[in-house]
Amino acid sequence: MPWTKLWLASSAGPPLASGPVSREWRRKIGRFGLGSWWPRPEQAAAGALDHLPSDQWPALAAKWHAAGFDSPLLRQLAELEIPPFDSGSSARNRTGGWAAPRGLVLSDQPGGIHARFAAIGQAVDLMPEVLRSIGFDPAPADEAFVARCQSALDVVQLDLDVTGYGQYRMRARFGGWPASVLPTLPDGSYWGGTEGMGREEEGSGLLWHAADLVSATMKEIPEIEWPVCAIHGGHPGSIWDGEEPAHLIKKVAWWRCTNTGHPLAPVGQLTAEVAKTL
Repeated sequence: MPWTKLWLASSAGPPLASGPVSREWRRKIGRFGLGSWWPRPEQAAAGALDHLPSDQWPALAAKWHAAGFDSPLLRQLAELEIPPFDSGSSARNRTGGWAAPRGLVLSDQPGGIHARFAAIGQAVDLMPEVLRSIGFDPAPADEAFVARCQSALDVVQLDLDVTGYGQYRMRARFGGWPASVLPTLPDGSYWGGTEGMGREEEGSGLLWHAADLVSATMKEIPEIEWPVCAIHGGHPGSIWDGEEPAHLIKKVAWWRCTNTGHPLAPVGQLTAEVAKTL
């Protein structure tokens, strides 16, 4: 569901709590400018939090509390303080008066940015338990998302198997914010230097992304260029050079030669005739 529809659907949620809302709760509710547009818990459990920066989750929890939801974990999240990025006088060069870009914390404020990210990490860890504590379990939506990504990885696995790399069994790894899935090797290692498969992806786009991620994982962890064109071989420079191996052609996910860019086969349909095997 598009994010705009999620916002508009918020009016279908429970009514605001009766009685006065404390000044502290009002301060937290308005702190990040969420205004009257915010995802209800049932929307958050279905994946809406992928569209809301996690440093705003304490303010969102305060909104839920004001709307009548309550639990100790919800109050804990609502009361969590996320330190702001330092953009004050400390972020100024003492010799030249140059102001550091917003978001930078210089050495005279040690640990400031680390405290911010530690607090954000706490919010990310708390949120699933918060949702469960007020009756909205995010697990079914997350499990369905991971299963969809695993199905795409299983198609790519067919090509690993047929080219002799079947020992690299790719499993879907869920995590992070926004929630994403990365292919993981049997020893638990994965390449986290790129964007994982997203909840909004589906069909051929998801299969293309799964193929691209598997190729990148093979390149970055065991340092194997895969797949390799049977005619032109690997890139003559290095495995990190050349064309991207996965490409969408007329809405179909294809493998292509990293030297010339010519198509090899649709993802899931590699053969020894078009790709090198062990």
